[in-house]
Amino acid sequence: MADGEFAFKDPHKRQNVVLKMLPVDKLEVVEHQRKARPSHIAHLVESIEKIGFIVPLVAVEVDGSHVVIDGQHRLEAAMEVGLKKLPVLVVPDKLAPRMMNLNVEKDLNIREKAVVALGIYRVFLDSQPDRKENDDEVQESIDKAYYVTLGLAYEGPGRLAGSAFEPLLKKCDHFMRRSIGNAFEAREARAQRVLDTNTMIKDVIDKAKEMGAFHQYFQYQLISAIDPFKRKRGRQNFDELFDKAQAKLEKLIDDPARIRRLGGGD
Repeated sequence: MADGEFAFKDPHKRQNVVLKMLPVDKLEVVEHQRKARPSHIAHLVESIEKIGFIVPLVAVEVDGSHVVIDGQHRLEAAMEVGLKKLPVLVVPDKLAPRMMNLNVEKDLNIREKAVVALGIYRVFLDSQPDRKENDDEVQESIDKAYYVTLGLAYEGPGRLAGSAFEPLLKKCDHFMRRSIGNAFEAREARAQRVLDTNTMIKDVIDKAKEMGAFHQYFQYQLISAIDPFKRKRGRQNFDELFDKAQAKLEKLIDDPARIRRLGGGD
């Protein structure tokens, strides 16, 4: 153990943890972290100036460098203050995917949750492509499988109301039994189905606006109306659900009277 380092085991899981003082320029932030908020950084700068830097960062060691998985804002604030070295808790790299999800703020909207989930998924894809997608560690790290699908869909063109699709995806988009390396292609295909359905929904919304039938809850009512398994419990097949949902959308697009009724008109 090098001078200035302190090694211990966490008191619950008995995992090896090392407290180190590391140069700021040797620290990296995990790639998919959300952009740091200036207001929060300013608050932390004020705190550091008053009481010092007393809460260590948390990082994992990857190929000789240290990637911060908890403490992005504290790192930014320390750099603004001009600190050259910071206390860092170095934890086993197997904890990285779980901590990347658990340590984000709890008020994330669905787009932000999807971005984080996709980033964690890609960590597994790059480092452990043969691991099963339904592996316990993967599920615990990502939380909801459909967040990965939505993350890919958000990378596509146009605007997407992911929260409106959530009721459908909860029923049919679950963790797969195949390896992550094989499942990723299926995730991309599912994201495309979401985008295609989103385009059809926009067509219906445009027609509703033209006839004055649109209102602020129209899109949510529309997605509820096209749900083919509204009263059916249990897991549903993804492709079957979206095939039937798109068929319902095609009928709506061809029948303005149905759109008017959906909007509450006569």
